[in-house]
Amino acid sequence: MARLQGKKIVITGAAQGLGECFAHMMAAEGAKVFLTDIQEEKVRAVADAVNKTHPGLAGATVHDVCDEAAWKSVLAEAASAMGGISVLVNNAGIASMGSIEAESFENYRRCMSIDLDSVFLGSQAAMPYLKDNQPGAIINISSVAGLIADGNLLAYNTAKAGLAMMSKSIAIHCARSRYQITCNSVHPVFTRTPIIDPILAMGGGGDEGEQKLVRQIPMKRLGEPEEVGHMVIYLASDEAKFVTASEFVIDGGISAV
Repeated sequence: MARLQGKKIVITGAAQGLGECFAHMMAAEGAKVFLTDIQEEKVRAVADAVNKTHPGLAGATVHDVCDEAAWKSVLAEAASAMGGISVLVNNAGIASMGSIEAESFENYRRCMSIDLDSVFLGSQAAMPYLKDNQPGAIINISSVAGLIADGNLLAYNTAKAGLAMMSKSIAIHCARSRYQITCNSVHPVFTRTPIIDPILAMGGGGDEGEQKLVRQIPMKRLGEPEEVGHMVIYLASDEAKFVTASEFVIDGGISAV
């Protein structure tokens, strides 16, 4: 299979979880992938693992997605390594739990900086590369929390909802500019990755915590990283070149109830 043959893809937050999964799945479809994360040792290990099964397709570097200057140097390195950039997957993010009474402004700002501001910085910095490598795509990993509110997820709700609207704005700009660059947001429910560990712990941890969590989901299970990965592959491929300014929900039905 080679649905992504010729694609040159930057994936942020690729040291673990969804980003790590995307790296393996996209390389398996023929893409070159350049992986970034603030956890340098782990992200380089992921690239090494990808190269073991798909030699020469993966590179990696350390990256603070909140640093504007870092975006410029990282994308220049990625473009040099891959011969350009045609897809940006903004996956880096953190969870934050707290109500309007409990959340601190410091933590609120940190969540907004990593989950939302970084996407502005990355998408803006990537535009020249994407324009030179059309058709291109920006894929922003939001959350079902960007569509459904929770009283204890103030910062996370706000950042992920903002990410959905930012994606639409970018998409409309690109379309009206006649760029062959799409932009969409992806909204997973609780997925089996390290980001949900604190939520599971609050429910008692292990199987007990998981069962409490999945009661809210009509399909009564967690999402799997690969289920999100299949959507991301589609959006990165030329199959989706007329798909833009949309929200893709992978949530076991939770947003319908």
